[in-house]
Amino acid sequence: MKCCAKYNSGMLREPITVERMTRTPDGAGGFTEAWAAVSGAPTRAMVKAMSGGERWASDRVEATSTHRIVTRYVDGLLESDRIIIRSRSYNIRFINNVDFDDKFLEITAEAGVAV
Repeated sequence: MKCCAKYNSGMLREPITVERMTRTPDGAGGFTEAWAAVSGAPTRAMVKAMSGGERWASDRVEATSTHRIVTRYVDGLLESDRIIIRSRSYNIRFINNVDFDDKFLEITAEAGVAV
């Protein structure tokens, strides 16, 4: 039995948006950077919390969490992209093409940390 048998489209219930940093000319010879939605990226996912924690940095407590996000396969997703779930951004740390079947992606993402 292959790994992908544990995933099916009915499990992808959470709406998501995949965003990529883009540069646009500002008209004065420079560029402005902004996040923009990635065309053709998955819009539904299964989201599972993996771990969470706190750390002391810069005289304050910072909360972090790691999640596994499962989506349908799409070519061209990058670790430099981010995922928005319920108005919260998650930085992509690892993208796994499950069993190299081009059916599902397991994405490890973190919230509460710098890019």
